[in-house]
Amino acid sequence: MSQRYFSNIYWHFTGSPEGVDWSKARCPKDITEQGPVLDNEKAAETLRLILDSSMLKATCTEKISDSLETDKFCCVTDIPFKDLPSHAPYYGKVAIGFKAEAIHSHFVPVLYIPNKNLPAVSKLVPNRQLQEMASDFLQYSGGFQEQQAMKLLAQAAHNKEEIKEIDEQEVGGFYSNFVKITDFDTDAENSYYREREWRGIGDFNFEYTSIEAVVGPEEVLPQIREKLDELNISHVNVVSWEFIENA
Repeated sequence: MSQRYFSNIYWHFTGSPEGVDWSKARCPKDITEQGPVLDNEKAAETLRLILDSSMLKATCTEKISDSLETDKFCCVTDIPFKDLPSHAPYYGKVAIGFKAEAIHSHFVPVLYIPNKNLPAVSKLVPNRQLQEMASDFLQYSGGFQEQQAMKLLAQAAHNKEEIKEIDEQEVGGFYSNFVKITDFDTDAENSYYREREWRGIGDFNFEYTSIEAVVGPEEVLPQIREKLDELNISHVNVVSWEFIENA
């Protein structure tokens, strides 16, 4: 078999840091700068909740511009089995893998694009630096500070600067739901491109027969196996994280 750069199993990791503002995360390292990944116990608990509900909940959005945001989505990745450890620093070591047929009917690959390559329009706006200076003076009411603020605002209106803003008419619509903003970089932590994300708009309700495998550290596998037994799911491959790392 030739070397593959994709997988026929689509993985959803359950250990992302809590409270991540995804609109501020434009590359993997932006995720962990907002907090640590969940510990193995919490990530395994999330996996058990997913199994109980038979659902991946759509909880994420992608902010394309100040006023343009995607609908809520859930996501999976088709990175090869051997590359799963590259996800762990940002999404933890617990994941559920789905069969390709189940994913293809609900998810599509995202379009990775740097912000600077989005269609943009130029416009003249009041000088933002002068406006910021005026706002500092406006913290005080009356007197000299207020007079200075008014002068600065007048100067800002007169000394306009050119800015480029995303052309929302060009970017908006159905396909904007599948745009992921990230720069391209040779360092993996500085670009989402290597993640091979597939995105589904809205919740993903799945059948247990759609699950191919679950992975997790050996310390939490007994809890995961117990949940699988409880739900009478006997066909799923349960793989230890240690096996993946040593394979």
